[in-house]
Amino acid sequence: MNTRTLARGAVALAVVAAAALVTTACTAGGSSSDSESAATLDSGYGSHAENRNAYFFTYYNPAGDPFWAQILNGGEDAAALGGLELTHQTAEGDPDKMVDLVQTAIATDPSLIFMPFNEGEKWVGVACDAADAGITVIAYNVPAPESAADCVKGFVGQDFFEVGTYVGERLVEEAGLGSGDKVLFPAEEPEQQYAIQRGGGVQESLDEVGAKGEFLRTSGNDEEALNSLTAWLTANPDVAAIAPLGGTPHRNIVAAMEAAGITAPVVGFDTSPQVVAGIKNGDIIATADQQGYVQGFQAVTQGVLFLDFGLSPANINSGGQGLIDATNVELLEDESLEGVRF
Repeated sequence: MNTRTLARGAVALAVVAAAALVTTACTAGGSSSDSESAATLDSGYGSHAENRNAYFFTYYNPAGDPFWAQILNGGEDAAALGGLELTHQTAEGDPDKMVDLVQTAIATDPSLIFMPFNEGEKWVGVACDAADAGITVIAYNVPAPESAADCVKGFVGQDFFEVGTYVGERLVEEAGLGSGDKVLFPAEEPEQQYAIQRGGGVQESLDEVGAKGEFLRTSGNDEEALNSLTAWLTANPDVAAIAPLGGTPHRNIVAAMEAAGITAPVVGFDTSPQVVAGIKNGDIIATADQQGYVQGFQAVTQGVLFLDFGLSPANINSGGQGLIDATNVELLEDESLEGVRF
């Protein structure tokens, strides 16, 4: 077992256990629209502040993306416990739509906005507009740029570069990479910070043996990702290893290798039923789970704590240092945790 491979799920399980404990102390209900769900707590958690309207924005649509479904599930569970009237909206992968959604939300005067910063600087202006209007903005999944430091109060997500080095180390070890070897870095949007930082971390490990990563844009659409992956692999049968930098290329990589008629060692990022199946079948070596449920749950929980008690949101690393592989993949297969993991 690799020394960096840790049993994942402890954080998510602890969150679920804590959620269940709090729920038993609350009134019945538990939906994010039930503002009385946490009102019986003596501390005032879930009821102290009057304005409990909040918006939770996702970049990709959780209805078609299991990773973003994890995030939304976590956010909605935390909102139910915190007595928030949570409105979820998705940009459907459209950067301009995200700007429009946030601008429209600002006009309704919510107390909280939760949003990722996949497009970085493009969304700083609207985030600062919200802050200027007295709305607390908390980031998750992808951190806000430094230019938004005065507008965004906290962040919950993976340290992309650090975890990228762990992925790269495992790939070098398992694939026996050496000088001149070609490694594919497929990502939904290679120019976004998550891909740049993850790929940079992987490349730092590859540099030690002289291997070189090559980025490939797949988009966040499964059909497009499968087609682009298959085309690239067909044209590059000499690829020595693959490090999918996002959940979409990772959940499509096994099918793409089959379609292209090649096999290569795979260590990537994020979890999905397809990735779990790939690990169990031996087609995927390992994955780094950034724990989407924790990102949604902790982001919203920090918002409730700030709203009711003025406790400042912090930056929380949801990714940890461990990888999921054949030694611990069973942690992802508990059907009772389906909404947490997938």
